[in-house]
Amino acid sequence: MLLAAFAWFVFGGGDDADRRPNPDVDQAELDAAERDVREAPDADSVRDWGPGAAKPNPPHPPTPPEPR
Repeated sequence: MLLAAFAWFVFGGGDDADRRPNPDVDQAELDAAERDVREAPDADSVRDWGPGAAKPNPPHPPTPPEPR
């Protein structure tokens, strides 16, 4: 069973149904949003995200809890 699942993932295992355009999506708006993200200055960009991306530093160190 595990071998069959592995083979399905390696060889694609399905049709291209998930790659068809969705008629409910405004393609022009989606393209404009993607263009805005690509052309954004580095401070406003979302390019540095996902696995392996450096985490931003917090604005200040966390304060220690009050002793009880």
